[in-house]
Amino acid sequence: MSANLPPLNWNDLRYVLAVARANAIAPAAKALRVDETTVARRVRRIEQGLGLTLFEPRWRLTEIGSYIIERAERMEEEAIAIAESSTGVDAEPTGSVRITAIPLIASRLLLPAIKQLTQVYPGLSLEVVAEPRNLSVMRRDADLALRHARPREDQRAITRRIADLDYAVYAPSEGDARRLSWITYEAEMAGLPHVAWINRAVSRQGHPAGLAVNDSELALNAVKFGIGKSLLPCLIADRESGLRRLGDKAPVLKREVWLLVNPGDRNVPRIRAVTAWIEGIFGATQNPQAL
Repeated sequence: MSANLPPLNWNDLRYVLAVARANAIAPAAKALRVDETTVARRVRRIEQGLGLTLFEPRWRLTEIGSYIIERAERMEEEAIAIAESSTGVDAEPTGSVRITAIPLIASRLLLPAIKQLTQVYPGLSLEVVAEPRNLSVMRRDADLALRHARPREDQRAITRRIADLDYAVYAPSEGDARRLSWITYEAEMAGLPHVAWINRAVSRQGHPAGLAVNDSELALNAVKFGIGKSLLPCLIADRESGLRRLGDKAPVLKREVWLLVNPGDRNVPRIRAVTAWIEGIFGATQNPQAL
């Protein structure tokens, strides 16, 4: 891609960046706190100034548009880093941090520990987005992202494996577990390691699973309600009343947990504080592994 581009102005590029992330004008305008007409006019003016077409119909990026966005993201990282460094890395953590994680981790691990964090840092506030799909820290969908596998997107993010979650089979605490059917997941999730393990167990059992869900939080609750048995992460299920491990109680599977952060945020006090808190929840401070 040619580097012979006119100078790029950050105040202009943030409009292009907002539209590219939202793939639409309305949510971009909301994020920028301006009206939709202003966003559309500003983007077209930028295109005219550059002499380039950045967006196709329906606000899809062109090839040159994608190149411009990469440069804009680097400028954004630098702008944020400069703004944050003015307070000093040793400043008291304050402000909001947005975390995304799958619903089971968000509700069973993060939420119970939030009070402890905010008691230590009363100036901090958290946004917890319980979302099975992967939100991007590079697109600023979230400040921190917890993933259940090594990330294939967000290649420029700082990526850290903070835990290996053991999985075991759990059943309701009361009743004959031998009579319970399996709780598995919808067909689209068959490639996930814990789902594949359950599906093999269902095949050996010789009759269909009793329930298919699309989320581990639902699977855990289904076991507690006595609907069946399922494979669950021990760090969570061992703490839940109404559940018991089956078999020889040894874990049958491990799944990695990865933490992602935007490189421009790595030294921001509030991000550092929340990162340490998350690592503590998973026990990662004992044996952290970083890329």
